[in-house]
Amino acid sequence: MKVLCICPIGIGNYLLFYPACKLINSLMPGVELHLLALRNSIQDLAADDPMWKKIHCMDPTKIQSAGKRISFIRQIKSECYDASLSFFPSNNWQYNLLPFLCGIKERFAFRYPLKHLSSLSFLNNRKIHIDSSLHDLRQNVNLSALFLERDLHEQELFFPKLFSPEDETRAGEMLKTALPRRVAIHPGSSAEHGMDIKRWDPKRFGLLADKICRKLGAEALIFGGPDESDLKKQVASVMEEKHRIIEPVDIRLTAALIKQCSLCLCNDSGLMHIAACMEIPVAAVFGPTDEKRNGPVGKNNLIIRKEMPHFPLWNARNVGVRSVPKGIDPQASLKVLTVDDAWVVVEPWLNSIFMLTD
Repeated sequence: MKVLCICPIGIGNYLLFYPACKLINSLMPGVELHLLALRNSIQDLAADDPMWKKIHCMDPTKIQSAGKRISFIRQIKSECYDASLSFFPSNNWQYNLLPFLCGIKERFAFRYPLKHLSSLSFLNNRKIHIDSSLHDLRQNVNLSALFLERDLHEQELFFPKLFSPEDETRAGEMLKTALPRRVAIHPGSSAEHGMDIKRWDPKRFGLLADKICRKLGAEALIFGGPDESDLKKQVASVMEEKHRIIEPVDIRLTAALIKQCSLCLCNDSGLMHIAACMEIPVAAVFGPTDEKRNGPVGKNNLIIRKEMPHFPLWNARNVGVRSVPKGIDPQASLKVLTVDDAWVVVEPWLNSIFMLTD
């Protein structure tokens, strides 16, 4: 039996759908799992993972010609898949049309509250209702439960290995002059679909990072991609404690570097999920997005949020809709979140996880 697992865009989405696929792999080992990755970064993370018998990658932002898209559809169709699983959140017509065009008989997906017609969700023939109280990770486990026709609530969940021994060695060499305790700082996030509005002010990041490093006697490692260079410089410009800007490296080496840190201070981002999946304590700043839906997994994590009416704007009940209510500034809760506000919750959290005294 061959199954196509369709991963929504984003590194975080891959990490939050992986455990659900791993359950299928372990509980039904006769199934051959193939991955459809919609970003090259996901393909990079998934490469060499024995769970995937084949990886198909199509980044729709880079493949513009109709001919190439048709060729890709033919490629998928030629695999003759028995089933497809469109994991959460995938409430867009592209996710639903592709399995149908490829002639996949059993098309598993979610029954979302909104966009029934425009998303073409009626093309799927095996659907499950979402539970708006659940984290994305658990939504995905429920989809696997539908496929496997068994309850999975008590099953242990596993995340992928994110870096190789070679990456770990390279990370150690890069950090051999660093302080023994390090704090990963990521002031960015994906900017796709206007999601750079998830970013807290980088200078406030720097000031909060300074407080954390001073309390822990730590060095700050400031991460970010090629398009986040200015953000990193702004963080560094206000810091007095020891810090260094980490130049962009591949995602596996980035994960190995974060693994060398004692904690991670970040926005809602892919690096947040990378840190959390490796059990690095995470302090994550949230604004328009919902931490109950896609916050860091695991224990010892902290959500930094300024409570305001109408926030969070996007949750499990309006997946697929990115519009902002009239008169609402999507960054409003981030703009009023001060460094002092954040420190009120961060300091006791540090005391707790590092067993410090004031």
